[in-house]
Amino acid sequence: MNWQAEFRRRSFETLSRTLSGSSIRLAVVAAHPDDESIGASRLLARSQNAYVIFVTDGAPRDERFWPETIRSSRAQYAAIRRHEAERALGHAGVPERQIIWLGGVDQEAIFSVPELLARLVDLIDKLHPELLVTHPYEGGHPDHDCAALLSSLALEPLGVDIPRFEMTSYHARDGQLVTGEFLRSDPGEEWRWELSEEDKTRKRKMFAEYPSQHQVLESFGIDRERFRLAPAYDFRKPPHEGKLWYECLGWAMTGERWRTLAAARPERELSCR
Repeated sequence: MNWQAEFRRRSFETLSRTLSGSSIRLAVVAAHPDDESIGASRLLARSQNAYVIFVTDGAPRDERFWPETIRSSRAQYAAIRRHEAERALGHAGVPERQIIWLGGVDQEAIFSVPELLARLVDLIDKLHPELLVTHPYEGGHPDHDCAALLSSLALEPLGVDIPRFEMTSYHARDGQLVTGEFLRSDPGEEWRWELSEEDKTRKRKMFAEYPSQHQVLESFGIDRERFRLAPAYDFRKPPHEGKLWYECLGWAMTGERWRTLAAARPERELSCR
C-alpha cells in the first residue's frame, strides 16, 4: 500500500469528521489573534474539542502599527488583542481555557524560534491533538511563515504523524495583496467549503469582536474557507519570486533576513516533511 496516499486519505477523513462535529481534538496554530477567524471559523465552530494556540500577542513594538485608539503602551494593546480573541472565539464555542499564548511579539516571532518551538512541542505532547491547522509559507507576514516553520518542526521531536493542514491567509501576486486562496494549489488537493448563512453570520460576529483590526479584516471575504495538507517546504528558499507582501509594505524585516534567521535551525530541520 502507498503509505503517502493512505496518510492523505486518513488525514482528509479526520478533517471531514471534525467539520461534522466529532470530538476529534483540534489544534489551530495561528500567528495572531484574528487569523483563526479569517481561516478556520467554521472548523472551530464545528469542533467539539478545539484549542487555539497563538504564536504572538498581536502587538508590535513599533507604534506605527498600532490603531489610533491605542495610546498608552504595547502591554495595553496586547491585553486588548487578548480580550478580542476571547470574545471572538466565544462565538465559535472555544472557551478561554482552550486559548493558549506562546508569548511571541508581533512581527518578531522568527527571533524567538527556539523558545517558541520548545513551548509548542510541550503543548502538542500535552494536548495530543489529532489534527493540526496552521498557516502556509507564503511570504504574506513573517509571523505567518514562522507559524508554518514552528508547526513543521514541532512534530519531529515527538515522532508523531499528526495530519497538518493549512488555512488560507494572504500573500503577494504581482505586487498586489491576494486573500482567501493559496499561493500555489491544485484544486484537487484542496478542501473548500462554501459557508452557510449561519456560518457567515458567525464569521461576521467573530470579525466584529476585533475592532482594533477593522481595517485589516475588510480585505477578507466571508463566503468560503479552504484547507489543504501542508506541503513539504524548504524554508531556506523564498516562497515565490519577486517581493514578498511584507517587503511590498516596506517593513524592516525582509525575506532574506527571515530566511537567514530560519537557517539558524539545524540543517536537517529546515527541509520539513
